[in-house]
Amino acid sequence: MNTPLLQGLRVLDFTQVLSGPTLTRYLAEMGAEVIKVEAPPGGDITRHSATVRDGRSGYFLTVNRGKHSLCIDVKDPRGRQAVLDLIPHVDIVVENFRPGTIDRLGLGYDELRARNPALIFCSISGFGQSGPMAHLAGYDAVAQAYAGITSLNGHRNEPPVLNGAAIGDVLTGVNGLAAVLGALFWRERTGEGQRVGVSLLGSYMQAHDTSIQSWSLSNGEVIQTRSGRFHQMACPYGIFTAVDGYVMICAASDRHWADLCAALDRLDLMDPGHPWAGRRSREDDKVAVNAFLDAWVMAQPSRDDAVARLQEHRVPAAPVLSVDEVAEHPMLRETGVVTKATDPVIGHFDVPSFPLEFSALDGEPSAAEAAFLGEHNRAVLVGLGGMSEDTFDALVAEGVLAAEDVRGRPSRRGHASF
Repeated sequence: MNTPLLQGLRVLDFTQVLSGPTLTRYLAEMGAEVIKVEAPPGGDITRHSATVRDGRSGYFLTVNRGKHSLCIDVKDPRGRQAVLDLIPHVDIVVENFRPGTIDRLGLGYDELRARNPALIFCSISGFGQSGPMAHLAGYDAVAQAYAGITSLNGHRNEPPVLNGAAIGDVLTGVNGLAAVLGALFWRERTGEGQRVGVSLLGSYMQAHDTSIQSWSLSNGEVIQTRSGRFHQMACPYGIFTAVDGYVMICAASDRHWADLCAALDRLDLMDPGHPWAGRRSREDDKVAVNAFLDAWVMAQPSRDDAVARLQEHRVPAAPVLSVDEVAEHPMLRETGVVTKATDPVIGHFDVPSFPLEFSALDGEPSAAEAAFLGEHNRAVLVGLGGMSEDTFDALVAEGVLAAEDVRGRPSRRGHASF
């Protein structure tokens, strides 16, 4: 590919789990050099989470590919000083500690800005950096519940259910990326750095489409809640049952209703005198409309036959794919949303691809590997920070620095240079 967009930028990444690592992964895939700071002895907790093979976590490898690993105890004054010595060489710092923690470690924005006024410092939190909720744990599901999103998931008159994916964490990472790129543009114009922040709660609130304003404009009469398989307001819009699975259909607009009627060979449903001819009338009678369409989908030979018929007539429809179907779907592979990553221990495995496209770049971002814990300690501290070899060896001996034992397994140790 051509010169990556962010080549020459260096990022110090104090984040773990998902929201922060999502932000810094995108920076890495756009060409920035990301140094992931991890605490000894185990590093990022996702190194040991989800599906683990031969000591390597697919979770960690997916969201941390392309980053260097520095495993250092920043609570030790010598570790803290070693990190401070890196700050003049860094453009961006990202952290997702609880509010106030980074300051107590002596690595807060004011401390770092004194060493690098052009620094961009991004803080990710559950509920913001100040206020009565700032102290709450920043878990996706907790923020989701506070934002009212959980109340919309599930069936009416039954308990709400969790989202099946970490939508809030990833959305917060993307919002953080937008904030960092905006700050970079500001710095390009003014030469000044700044602190930016994003929160899970703020990100989830952006996911509301109609619910907040509907409540407000109706003076509290319209309170959206769980509606099961079907959209609470639009119709037909929801999940319909086939003989071998489920079909998503989004045909609430008059234009798509016309397409749907053509697919069903029921153009009579569009007649001006028919009770379902208008969008509002379909919404008012959505129980009957949904039941009618449910019966049609069930009468088709298969889920995929129903989808093919609908798509042939330009009806917005899709099969409700399971995870294994997504990973093996030939069109999704060709589209590039599923790709292959590689690891020196476990080899190739499937991951979601980098989602951003740039016409100025020729080809896709390289499928870089995720680092072993502490793999780049020496390269970062000696090569970039100017630490002496004797000091480095002493910090290793005294446990301030830690590294994964990679004896007997493939390693890229020493390949990084600064």
